[in-house]
Amino acid sequence: MKKQVGLYGGSFDPIHLGHLNLAVQILEAHKLDEVLFCPTAINPLKSVSCFASANQRIEMLNLAIEQEPRFHVLDIEVNRAGPSYTIDTIHQLIENRKEQGEEIEISLIIGGDAAKSFHRWHQPEEIIRHAHLLIGSRELENINRDFQGSPQVIEAIRQGLTPIHVMEISSTEIRDRLARKLCCWHLLPGKVLDYILSHELY
Repeated sequence: MKKQVGLYGGSFDPIHLGHLNLAVQILEAHKLDEVLFCPTAINPLKSVSCFASANQRIEMLNLAIEQEPRFHVLDIEVNRAGPSYTIDTIHQLIENRKEQGEEIEISLIIGGDAAKSFHRWHQPEEIIRHAHLLIGSRELENINRDFQGSPQVIEAIRQGLTPIHVMEISSTEIRDRLARKLCCWHLLPGKVLDYILSHELY
C-alpha cells in the first residue's frame, strides 16, 4: 500500500500556530501517514524575499514540529537553485522515495486563500496529475465561488475542500508585532518565539 504523504509548502517566515493547525486537521481528516513541511527558497508569486534565512526557517520548523513524529521538514526547495516550483518538488520527492524503495501518494496541503490563486501556480494541471489537493477552509460555500482556472483544476480544488477550524494568523502580523515589541506567545510555539528572540529576527 502506498504511503499517504501530505506536502505543505510555504515561506514559514516564521512558522506559526495557524500553519500547525491546518496541518494537524488535514492529517487527521484524510488519515495521512506523514506531513512534509517544505520551506520555499524563492516564491514565484511573491515579490518580497524571506526575512529569515533558509537555515533559520528550517530550525524554527524543527522546533515547531518536534512533538509530532508524523511531521517532518523537507529541504528540497531551499537546496535547489531558482524559483521554488511545486511541480518540480513533487517530481523530485517521488523519485527520491522510489530510490528508497517506497511508493507514495502525494496530497498537496494548502489554505483557502492559496486555493483562490492556485490557477496562477506553475503548471497547475500537471500538479493535479501527480497530487491530490487538500484545502482547509472554514466557509466552503463562499470559497466555492472564487475558483479560477481550467475545469480540471476547479474540480480538483472542489474535491479537496476540507472543512476545518481556521486560525486567522499570518506571518506578516507576527513580524509586525515583533517589530513593535508586542506579545506574540499566543501566535506561535514557545520554542519558536524563544529562537526568534534569541537570534533577534524580524
